Amino acid sequence: MKAQHHFQADTKGLGKRARTRAALLDGAISVIAEKGMADAKITDITDQAGLANGTFYNHFADREQILREVAYSVAEEVGREIDASISALKAAPARVVTATWRFISLALEEPEWGSVLIGAVEHMPAIRKDVLQYLRGDLEKGIAQGVFDINLTPFLLDQIGAMVVVSIRTQMEFGVDPGKTAETCENILRLCGQTPSAARRAVAKALKST
Repeated sequence: MKAQHHFQADTKGLGKRARTRAALLDGAISVIAEKGMADAKITDITDQAGLANGTFYNHFADREQILREVAYSVAEEVGREIDASISALKAAPARVVTATWRFISLALEEPEWGSVLIGAVEHMPAIRKDVLQYLRGDLEKGIAQGVFDINLTPFLLDQIGAMVVVSIRTQMEFGVDPGKTAETCENILRLCGQTPSAARRAVAKALKST
């Protein structure tokens, strides 16, 4: 997974229109990483792509459309990576820990994509809901397995999402710290009703298996 020139990498052999559109999308990723999704402007995106402002509207209706497309693309790519990492796991705690660890790690390995993910979770409710659907399935599995004692509500999912965002943001600012990622995983399991000692054991066991 590489953030730099992500969209342009897929345009080899395609026409100018496809290449221009890809340059705008990659420009949007860079601007989001620099300024945040809330402050990303069309002029910033076109400047980053080296294109005229008018060119933007040949490809996108407005700012929201390009940001939404960027966010969905990044979220889908990350989702595929996470699916591959947990596909063989049966126990819900292991799935939650592995998925959370992988999500945070991917965001930190590619900070530009991390910025897009943070922006999407914070500012795009529809995308936040889609991202958290992955988690919902594993929480439901944990309830069925008798290892999670929770009332599964949208607010609970938002709480977990907020913890993950804080972990990513903190490590992007102060440096990657696996201990913080482990603590995030433990806190999620505790929020799901596990005791501190059970959460620590589950995290250690899941990480040992990866």
